[in-house]
Amino acid sequence: MRKTVMAMGVLTAAIGTTMLLTPEAVIRTTVTLLGVSGIINGIYNIASLRKMAPDENFRRIITIRGILSIATGVMAVTLPLIFAGILWTIMLYVLGSYLVLAAALETYGVIKLKETGINTRPFTAEIIASIILAILLFTLPAAIGLTLIRIIGGGACIAGAGIIIREARNRSTIVYAEDITDQ
Repeated sequence: MRKTVMAMGVLTAAIGTTMLLTPEAVIRTTVTLLGVSGIINGIYNIASLRKMAPDENFRRIITIRGILSIATGVMAVTLPLIFAGILWTIMLYVLGSYLVLAAALETYGVIKLKETGINTRPFTAEIIASIILAILLFTLPAAIGLTLIRIIGGGACIAGAGIIIREARNRSTIVYAEDITDQ
């Protein structure tokens, strides 16, 4: 039995249970984590990404995207802590809108990076992830969003239980040889 795989099964089941029982807390945690990642992404864009292409328009767009990312991230982390209730829903829509705008700005950046011959595959993946997250954020405040969270939570519980059962059944049997010495 591999302990790390077993631990992953337990963790998956625990997260799934949390999603089933308290989907609102999962949404709040997601908003906060997206806010923190937005701050980190904005700093990265301003510090590193804008230096990748010599085009002045590219630098301006990436700087705007970085500042927008930092501002939205700070709002996502701080405002819901100050004001409760309806602000969570508003922040979901603000984050969703930011992700759509960020995907559009990043698309322009990818086009400019391709012109300079830089590999754009990671940035294309980020654009796709931003669009998918935006769609999820726009649906989360509605009742369908809570239902979706609960369905995913149920799936995670089943997957976690499956991992645990599989690992318990497939544990390796270790046989130690006896030490036989002639005397």
